[in-house]
Amino acid sequence: MATVEKIRRDIEKVKEKIATQQKRLRELEDELTETENLEIARMVKAVKMDSKELTAFLKAYSSGLIKLPEGMMEAEAAAAPNDDEMEDAEDEND
Repeated sequence: MATVEKIRRDIEKVKEKIATQQKRLRELEDELTETENLEIARMVKAVKMDSKELTAFLKAYSSGLIKLPEGMMEAEAAAAPNDDEMEDAEDEND
């Protein structure tokens, strides 16, 4: 019956590892949300609109009253740093 006990111990070890990884996942998800929120806040501050102007702009955009110029999204994507490269550098540090 030593085999049964060994299997039970292994199961417990795996459960502990899973719990640790789930905790790490929640921490990373929280960090991602916080970072995204900070990025959004910086972008909002950069346009220098007050809250009423920003609200009106977002409502107009979401309703289709205004549209972005052609190619603007592609230009923004090309100008932004490559997230994959930053992620790879972070993974190397872990």
